[in-house]
Amino acid sequence: MRGHERKFYPDAFQHIYVRALQYFVIFYTMEDRLVYYTIFAVMARKYQVTVLALALMFDHIHHLIKVKDKETMGKFVGVTTSTFAMAYNRDSGRKGPLFWKAFGNASKRKDKEVRSSIAYNYNNSAEKKLFARAEQDRWNFLAYIDSTHPFSKEIDRKSASKKLLGSMDTAFLYHARNEYLDYPVVRRLFQGLEADEQEQLLDFIISLYLPIDKEALLRFYRSYDDMVLAINSNTGSEYDINEFFDPESHQGFVKMLEVTAHSSFADDPRSIILAPDEQKRQIADRLRKLTGASIGQIKRFLHME
Repeated sequence: MRGHERKFYPDAFQHIYVRALQYFVIFYTMEDRLVYYTIFAVMARKYQVTVLALALMFDHIHHLIKVKDKETMGKFVGVTTSTFAMAYNRDSGRKGPLFWKAFGNASKRKDKEVRSSIAYNYNNSAEKKLFARAEQDRWNFLAYIDSTHPFSKEIDRKSASKKLLGSMDTAFLYHARNEYLDYPVVRRLFQGLEADEQEQLLDFIISLYLPIDKEALLRFYRSYDDMVLAINSNTGSEYDINEFFDPESHQGFVKMLEVTAHSSFADDPRSIILAPDEQKRQIADRLRKLTGASIGQIKRFLHME
């Protein structure tokens, strides 16, 4: 958005596009996504933002929101990304900015434009070949519009473990105080839980913090099922937002994470971005052989300029 006045129309929805510096990967783990998600939810409440969509991709973020004025839009995006960057750097040991300072925005004034932007936002992961259908992606939150536990078994408080119930109560307390979940908190909440309990807790936290205004979103459709059908039938188009075009499938990032999970970086995949340059070159060669990912994607995964 450099070089010209940012367009903003009162009462219009804004498609916001935030990207990482140099298009680097930023979301390596569940913790990364959950920390950002709860920060976003807390800031949306603070700045009285109406949210229709939020999609967390490996190297960028989309959301469709309505705010009262241009100043609030800038503050909301800036505070959300800077708060996450500080938490991310503090936890990972990296330094410096994480996102481009400028973000993209496009005003959606007519219902047809809004529906097209909804489809575009929710279809990002399907477009990048990560899922066959939009509602299969946990991190675009579409499934949570219709269910509080779309990816896990419903929690039965009578039979749930004390650890799971304690983690739920702690998350509820943070939400009631309008506080986000930082990395140490997230790890403490999930520590000691069985795999199925972790899925249940993740669904619980996402549903608890869900910032998407379900009523406002469904107002553009006859029902949830009609909305999902429309989203999967039409990817939407965005000609008025300056987005980096990446024609490659993001399966390359998935495969690189799978390789990393069986390496010395398994405990924290983000630590790979702090490796010395010579080691990164060796890792890059190995990743290319094992995953078939492009050189460009490998550099973005390793934060190599």
